[in-house]
Amino acid sequence: MIRLALIGQAKAAKSYGAIRTRLHRAAWAAFVPLTASDGQAGQALGQATTAPSTEALFTEQANDFDAVVIDADPGQAASLAKAAAAGKPALAGPLLADIAALGQADTMLMPAHTWRFLPSIQAVKRSLDAGKLGEPGLLRIHRWLPPKATPESLTERILPDADLACWMFGGAPEKVWTLQTPSNPDYIQFHLGFANGGMAMIDIACSLPAGGDYFSLSIIGATGTAYADDHQNMNLLYAGDQPNALRTSEGRTDLAGQLQEFVDAIHEQRQATVILKDATRAIAVTKRIIDSANSNHVIEQKGDI
Repeated sequence: MIRLALIGQAKAAKSYGAIRTRLHRAAWAAFVPLTASDGQAGQALGQATTAPSTEALFTEQANDFDAVVIDADPGQAASLAKAAAAGKPALAGPLLADIAALGQADTMLMPAHTWRFLPSIQAVKRSLDAGKLGEPGLLRIHRWLPPKATPESLTERILPDADLACWMFGGAPEKVWTLQTPSNPDYIQFHLGFANGGMAMIDIACSLPAGGDYFSLSIIGATGTAYADDHQNMNLLYAGDQPNALRTSEGRTDLAGQLQEFVDAIHEQRQATVILKDATRAIAVTKRIIDSANSNHVIEQKGDI
């Protein structure tokens, strides 16, 4: 049984607490709130004890847990992961600051890429890896978000889809071309050209009305195609008045799948399916996407990152 510690805010404790009964071969043992007001949030994790600080967790309670999950803002996540890597496997994210320095750690560090663990995305990747689609040729992603669901940082908006493209094609693109106009900064479209002749066309819009979010991914290979989206079923509810449509979703299966992969990698003493190189590559490609938008030029770089 892997004993887990969580460093994060109340929202993270609530999210992980909601999926704790789905976790196999692991349980929560400790919680470190990032703010004092979140101290009671650890109750959502069951029997987890609350540590007063990260320093106390790694010194006074170091024998009470086996691995740590870090859910913090980019700057905090990177520094905390560096501390955790001194002796404990860590699942950390988002890692957007000083990430290169973390590669020196001797223990396992798994970047948090929850978008890879959505069941619909996993199904597409399994079909691709099994050879059912042939060599990937065209990847198309639409991600449209309402303002309240939009990350403030342009890097954080782009990173998930840049990572998905690299993951599907098995490497970084050689050419990047981005379209973003000053008159509409909430919309960005980018084209990624890969070494095998494949390409990805991705657009992200962040100005939809509240509740109007939409995501779709389609990939066309040499011998087949696969598709994933969030066109959830709308179930009609009749309660004696006007019928209401209840929107279903994949819930937090992405969070549960990612955490289970982290636990399984520790148990099986193997490399996790998401490694630090994946994060550094996605960050580097994201930077090139933004550079192309700012320069209005194609950015070329051959070889994987």
